[in-house]
Amino acid sequence: MHPATQHLRTLTLLLCALAITACGTRYSRSTAANEPEYPNRASSNPASGVTPDGQSTAQPDEQPIEQIIRPTTIAPPVEPVRSLPAAVALRKQAASAAQAANHQRAIGLLERAIRISPEDPATFEALASNHLALNQPGQALELARRGLSLNPTAAQRDSLQRLADKCLALM
Repeated sequence: MHPATQHLRTLTLLLCALAITACGTRYSRSTAANEPEYPNRASSNPASGVTPDGQSTAQPDEQPIEQIIRPTTIAPPVEPVRSLPAAVALRKQAASAAQAANHQRAIGLLERAIRISPEDPATFEALASNHLALNQPGQALELARRGLSLNPTAAQRDSLQRLADKCLALM
């Protein structure tokens, strides 16, 4: 067998052993059915636990790897909600209606957008702004809070918080 192939084979076996260890899979070294999986080494010498040269053979009990290595749960970063194209189109139409001071039409369009994309903080922000423009601070505050409870970006969070502060000042 070629030396490079032999080295590759050894490396593969080592990597497999590391992967098994990292996964927490138990590897039983015992072949006897009555031998425990994690033997207590101190009990393997039935005598006094002292070698003939006077040194102690007692070692601490081995623990299963699950007790030594505790898995940690790392939450993946939460990405902001991406708007569905239909909701974006309705938000654009609502922005045009709001610019023309037709806030009732804008609210109707934004409510449709929320039915399409109920987890979109941008729609709640626009809807809260239109309710505030109609002097409805209670409803605007509720919508701003719902938008904040979703997963807004930093800019959306700041804008929603400003809207909520304006609503509280008007109440």
